[in-house]
Amino acid sequence: MLDDMPRPVPPRPLRTQRLELRAFTPDELEAVAGGSRLPEFAPGFPTPENEDWAREAIEAGEHFFTESDCALLAVIRLSSGQIIGAAGFAGPAMDHELEIEGSIVPEHQNQGLATEALRALVDRAFEDPGIRAVHGSVPTDHEPARRVLVRCGFVKRPSEGSEDTYYLRRP
Repeated sequence: MLDDMPRPVPPRPLRTQRLELRAFTPDELEAVAGGSRLPEFAPGFPTPENEDWAREAIEAGEHFFTESDCALLAVIRLSSGQIIGAAGFAGPAMDHELEIEGSIVPEHQNQGLATEALRALVDRAFEDPGIRAVHGSVPTDHEPARRVLVRCGFVKRPSEGSEDTYYLRRP
């Protein structure tokens, strides 16, 4: 019965001036889940959060996470060819909104790369006419992530707890 189901298609890679965002390969996903280093991983990648995500992806059925537009993508710095982080959507749209998430390893932060990746993902999200907004949450004490969201036009929404939510309505 499962053989009759159409196989998901990997998301098209996103390319910016300095980055490519593409699906993780099965070997990369296995390495991330195991906390292993591959030659294409930048120092500091994977983070413990990346490892948790990859283990969950494998448990849920790797294809959902590597062959879906609603998945984290490998963030590759074109100048080095190394994976410097992961960014994408936390899952399918809910109430016509997508939740965005991601991280860049410390060595590659404060260079505008997170902003570049976020803008590309927002553009991808709004290619779908059914998406009305994109939102993301950051720990209240994570000033760099907050600045990236604000720089890309996100506005803080009232929220409770240890995270602040930022929201960007379709232009």
